[in-house]
Amino acid sequence: MKKYVITLIFGLLLLNSCAERLNIEQWGVLSEDTFYQTDEQATEAITAVYSTWRGQYFNWFYLKNMLSDDTYCGGGGRGDNSNFEMINEYRFSTASTVVSGAFSGFYSIIYMSNLIVDRVKPDTDIKARVVGEAKAARAWAMTELISLWGAVPFADHVLGADEYQLPNGDIPTMWAWVEQNLTEAAAVLPSKSGINGQQAIGARLTKEAALAFLGKAQIFQEKYAEAATSLKSVINSNKYDLVADFSQLLRSANDFGPENIFESNAINDPDNAWSQGTMLFSLMINWRSDHLTGMPEGIWNTGWGFFNPTKSLYEAFVAMEGPEGYRLTNTMKTREQMGGGWAFNWETFQMVYVPIQITTPLYGNEGFMQWKHRFPSDEVVTNSWGYSSYNNFRWMRYAEVLLLAAEACLLSGDQASALNYINQVRARAHLESLGSLTLEDIKKEKRLELCFECTRYQDLVRWGDASSVLAQQGKIIPALHNDGKVTVAVTNTDFGFKSGKHELLPFPEHEMNVNKNLVQNPGW
Repeated sequence: MKKYVITLIFGLLLLNSCAERLNIEQWGVLSEDTFYQTDEQATEAITAVYSTWRGQYFNWFYLKNMLSDDTYCGGGGRGDNSNFEMINEYRFSTASTVVSGAFSGFYSIIYMSNLIVDRVKPDTDIKARVVGEAKAARAWAMTELISLWGAVPFADHVLGADEYQLPNGDIPTMWAWVEQNLTEAAAVLPSKSGINGQQAIGARLTKEAALAFLGKAQIFQEKYAEAATSLKSVINSNKYDLVADFSQLLRSANDFGPENIFESNAINDPDNAWSQGTMLFSLMINWRSDHLTGMPEGIWNTGWGFFNPTKSLYEAFVAMEGPEGYRLTNTMKTREQMGGGWAFNWETFQMVYVPIQITTPLYGNEGFMQWKHRFPSDEVVTNSWGYSSYNNFRWMRYAEVLLLAAEACLLSGDQASALNYINQVRARAHLESLGSLTLEDIKKEKRLELCFECTRYQDLVRWGDASSVLAQQGKIIPALHNDGKVTVAVTNTDFGFKSGKHELLPFPEHEMNVNKNLVQNPGW
């Protein structure tokens, strides 16, 4: 027995000795409480915020655009991406991974930003700027959350362990917080030096970006006079302008260009081809290459054919611009405009032009091909095999600022300014100026100018138009054949926007399961 007692005592002493050694502070490792002290550490922290923000582009883009009446899901055939199909046809549920991915992504931005705001003391110029950027970032994310989900949990600080099950937040309180954060951010963030000054700042927020976000948040609240003031501050800074050539609007040549309010950077880095480019985005949208005999000249030779324009959008363009409209032809292509290539005819011994042929019907296609977000071969990241592109991702353009300002000014009684702003957008589109203006004019202009840029669904909801415009969404899914005929590929019995339900997205199933204090949105 004595032998066992001695052995036990020795073991306990040894364990205690090991524990003491394990308690030695590790060299080179900083805790969360000690990290946010220096300018360098603050800069590293905001870099992580921008990286997290950049990582949300995929769900953000596809969720919001698939909910609009501007696009079909498309792809190689039924079930190629059932998650996107359900979003596009309004058949999705609380289990949607697209919805949950966007929801958690916005909160990731807020969490990373909260760490900075809570722990970085703005006692130097660099740290003050970083805190301002974090405030703007989390306010942008909260704007998306409120406008898409409504009364979301209000995580305005780094949560303690006893705060993880937050109840639904108070919407007016959260909007006030958004405005406060963006106002405080605008007070400390730098402006770019001029029209072409963003390159020197890079993919970081400016004073004017914060003001643009503020104006948009105020429009969501129908605070039109305040929104006009915020948006006019951006316009009157004279630091932004519309890119003259609409065909090059979203191309890499205009990265950090005069029209970009905020963008995430992508670079052609062969050694980091899978992390520094915009992954899958362009490949998903590019024409369905295995259903075609070729691709247009200068376009990457592979694509998956998602995200095809609707006939409704095409007809809206034609009604305003005509079938050969400048902006229309740089946004989408008809079957006749798909192009082709030159081939040698061995019978005539001459080079002949051969139009692109559709070898297998294009699913989710009503006769129109995406062109605004085309994938040029010269934007493919080296060593990525076409999976990644290096044109920057635009989160907001100056054209949106002008159209938001036009709406805010019109609805607050300043028609002269509203006309000025919308006519700038129309002039770039090679359209005549309007002499008078209605809200319906702005709605039409905004749909065409900003189609496929994540604004349409939220606009339809806040205008009260969603229930009528989106009622038939997803009822019939078309397919385009080589002769230009369109047939019905799928007919759904469950489809379309439902009033009292789809004005807000559902809180994800997982969130409801782990948070007993969260009340689900109506209809879900």
